[in-house]
Amino acid sequence: MKRTQKTNTREGLLDAAEAVVIEQGVGAMTLEAVAARAGISKGGLLYHFPSKDAVVRGMVSRIASIVRERFAADLANEPPGQGRHARALLHMLLDTEGSLAPRLQRVAGPLLGAASNNPKMLEPIQNFFQGVHQGMLNDGFPADRSWLVLAALDGLKYWKIFGILHPSEQDLAGLRLLLTRIIDEASL
Repeated sequence: MKRTQKTNTREGLLDAAEAVVIEQGVGAMTLEAVAARAGISKGGLLYHFPSKDAVVRGMVSRIASIVRERFAADLANEPPGQGRHARALLHMLLDTEGSLAPRLQRVAGPLLGAASNNPKMLEPIQNFFQGVHQGMLNDGFPADRSWLVLAALDGLKYWKIFGILHPSEQDLAGLRLLLTRIIDEASL
């Protein structure tokens, strides 16, 4: 019972931190602001997260967990064999109708900025992508194609997160077709 309550409190605090980041930016995400948004004392927040870095690490870990769960669901829908991990990643990162993209877009940019001061905070995301890459290789997908797919999808992801470029739906559909063809040709 206590573990569930503690988990719920941690999730509520991460929700509050996410709301502060979205509404006011990562610079405004102080321990005081998160505690106030969550409706608890700063001491209550410190019990769960002893520093601002711990809050950011918690937020990054939660994002990585959400991404892992979504990827696992997409992977389960793919038939075994070459290209399985690549197709699942393609589907996950180019899914414009799912709930994953908008949430990540709102929070990921500010968090990446905050984590740039301490790259160890990005380990959960790094571990996810290293696992996906290794999964591609384990599927028998060629290494050069796996790097190409990862680089293309990461580029698109960061364009969205940081608002760098805005490919049209038609452009994205064309990219999806091209990447699918690259994956399928490598899997023959």
